[in-house]
Amino acid sequence: MKKELEIFSNRYSCRNFKKDKKLNPQDLQTILEMARLSPSSLGLEPWKFVVVQDQNKKEELFQICNHQNHVKDCSALIIIISRFDFLDYFEEKLRKRDMSEVEIQKRLDTYMPFLKSLNNEQKIAYAREQAHIALASILYSANALNIASCPIGGFNKEKLDSYLSLNTQVEGVTLVVALGYSNDDKLPQKNRFKFDEVVRFL
Repeated sequence: MKKELEIFSNRYSCRNFKKDKKLNPQDLQTILEMARLSPSSLGLEPWKFVVVQDQNKKEELFQICNHQNHVKDCSALIIIISRFDFLDYFEEKLRKRDMSEVEIQKRLDTYMPFLKSLNNEQKIAYAREQAHIALASILYSANALNIASCPIGGFNKEKLDSYLSLNTQVEGVTLVVALGYSNDDKLPQKNRFKFDEVVRFL
């Protein structure tokens, strides 16, 4: 258990990456697979992942991401795109699961009214919340592979959506994650609330 806890206790947001050091392709594949397998509300998986490793493209994204050096210095970027069109594919996706027609209909009757009740703003918020679950999978699977990471929320959303040629009626960028190998000599001190300050048993 100690080893497993270290995956969480020693992860930090790295902003000092070793330049020009590429990720092992298998490690990157593993991180993306962990992201793909992340849990999501109603199993909607309202996300896509865009991977950027080309240096010229990272330089362009550096401009869009408020000139943060770790965007261009990292080995790879994973851009998490949230999908807002989950109502369109919910039933089809549900029917691919190993369930009886009775169970499928029960879930449709239960969840369809909720999904249909969401306005555009609520759909965006609902989808973006799920993206943070995938983000956690990326961060901690990377750390388990001794790959440093940094989640990035500071970027020009309109420009990044446009850069990726997204139809913003059905999808939009939520987060960017920088991955690579740390150039820091030591881990920064982690400061967290004490266990009893954040945990309450009823």
